[in-house]
Amino acid sequence: MQTDGVISLVRIIKKIKSKIFFLFIINLVLLSCTTTNHTKTDKKILDYESSGSVFNAVSLGVPGAAVLFLTIDINNYLKFNLNEKEIKMHTNAIQIALNNAPNGKIVSWHNGDRLSSGKVRVVKTYYKNDRYCRIFQSYIKLNGAKKHNTKHVCKVDNTWKF
Repeated sequence: MQTDGVISLVRIIKKIKSKIFFLFIINLVLLSCTTTNHTKTDKKILDYESSGSVFNAVSLGVPGAAVLFLTIDINNYLKFNLNEKEIKMHTNAIQIALNNAPNGKIVSWHNGDRLSSGKVRVVKTYYKNDRYCRIFQSYIKLNGAKKHNTKHVCKVDNTWKF
């Protein structure tokens, strides 16, 4: 009787291990799908905040936390994967706000295809080392997920440097 309980416990442990391994492989595949040929503005838009380090959790002997972090990271990646049209619309909104909008003016965009939207607002303009600089806030809403960033940029040779 006891051996049946041990055998079923071993089966459960094997299933859990295979699910963790499967999630780990999915994470590696998703991370390898990203490209590196984006401009700096595009790259900042594609970034999302990680919930925590899977490897740190595993190294500390907390596999449950590692699975949780990995699941949250995969979910965040899937929720915040802007398509090319959305990247272009958000990048254009940033450029319009930086080049034309007074402080406090909101430049927004909306993609009706996926119900995504974004806003950009310059909050401060200043000079640093004889360069024209601005601080702007960026907000994106996509698939129910929201992301907010504040960036400092300066104009060098008539180009905004992030």
